[in-house]
Amino acid sequence: MSLTNLTSHLQLAVSHLNAPVGQQLTSAQLCEALVAGSSQSLAPLQSALLRYLFVELEPRLIVQCAFEAGSDVAHANLLYQENLRHAMPRVPAWEKAIEFLL
Repeated sequence: MSLTNLTSHLQLAVSHLNAPVGQQLTSAQLCEALVAGSSQSLAPLQSALLRYLFVELEPRLIVQCAFEAGSDVAHANLLYQENLRHAMPRVPAWEKAIEFLL
């Protein structure tokens, strides 16, 4: 997917995550993390912002972002699992939303 064709779900998610800190995370970086299932290739600040993706956003929006990025639920869940390894809290809404999709 061309980064110039990113549509509103990714931008909405990034805007929400950036709200407390200003423009730090881009749609392209969120796209990259969802495709890779990891935020390890990003700078520490952007990785830290992505730790809150599952805590702050509804599962439906995250899934829409994954599809928009050309990814899937399995890769989004890899990102979730990575966040858990970084001591983020479990998100029951995410786990319930995807339990039958994986």
